[in-house]
Amino acid sequence: MENIILIKSESYDIPAILSSPNSGDKFPAVILCHGTGSFKDEVGNLFVKLSESLKKRGIASIRFDFAGCGESLAKQQDLTFYGEVSDTEKIHAYLRDCNKIDSSRIGILGFSQGARVMAEFIGKYPEEIKVAVSWSGACHNGAGVFEGWFQEYYEEASRNEYAKIPMFWRNDLILSKKWFDDIRDSNPMDSLSKYKGAILAVSGTEDELVPYIHAKEIVSACNGEIREYRIVDNANHTFNILEKDKIFVDKVVKNTADWININI
Repeated sequence: MENIILIKSESYDIPAILSSPNSGDKFPAVILCHGTGSFKDEVGNLFVKLSESLKKRGIASIRFDFAGCGESLAKQQDLTFYGEVSDTEKIHAYLRDCNKIDSSRIGILGFSQGARVMAEFIGKYPEEIKVAVSWSGACHNGAGVFEGWFQEYYEEASRNEYAKIPMFWRNDLILSKKWFDDIRDSNPMDSLSKYKGAILAVSGTEDELVPYIHAKEIVSACNGEIREYRIVDNANHTFNILEKDKIFVDKVVKNTADWININI
C-alpha cells in the first residue's frame, strides 16, 4: 500500500509517499533521504525498489522530496543542507505520530549526500533511530567531495546568491550560497560519533564521486556494537542501476533489506 501525503513545514509542504505492508497492525519504518538534485524515488527508481523489498519483509518506508526537488513546490534556491535536516525531522515526527508505525523501531537510509543528511540527523537524535544505512554516502566534514564545486561555483553563488551547476542527466542544478555555507560549516562525521545504533555503509569500487573507502570511515565514526561496511566490486555510485544488467543493484537492495530486517 502506498499513501501520497503532504507534510507541513514552516515555509513549504513536503511531498512524501508512505509505503507500508498490506496487512498487520504496527510496522517498523525506514526514512529514505535522496541525494543532491535527485528526488524521492531516486535515480532509476532505486528507492522504489528498496521500498518494495522492505514491504515484503513487513517494514514500512517513507520517501520524500527535499525543497525544490521532485514534486516540491519550493524554489531550488530554498534547498539548504540544514533545511534538509529539518525536513527529515518533520518526516521523523510524522512517523512517530502515525498509528500504523512502531515508533520504537524507526530507521533511516541516505543515498549519496542524503547520507550526509542522515548523519547530521542521527547526531541530533541518536537514541531515537534503531538502524542507519549509508548508500554511497558522502559524509565528510566540511566541503569533502564537494570541494570541486566550491572551487568552481562558490564565487558565482556569492555574487548572485546562487549558482547554476550543469548536470548531464537533468536541467541545471541551482544551489544557493546558503547551501554551500551549510556544507562548509557542517561536520557530519562528528555527528556520527554520537550514534550507538546499528550502522551499515555500502559503496562500490567504481564509485566515481565518493571514494569507496569512505564507507569504512562512516562506520568507524559511530560507536555502536553493530557497525558493518560492504564494498561491492565493480559497482558505481548508483550501483549500476541505469545499466541493463541489474545484478549489482538487486544484490544491494536485497542485502540491505535483509540487514534492516534483522536489526530494526
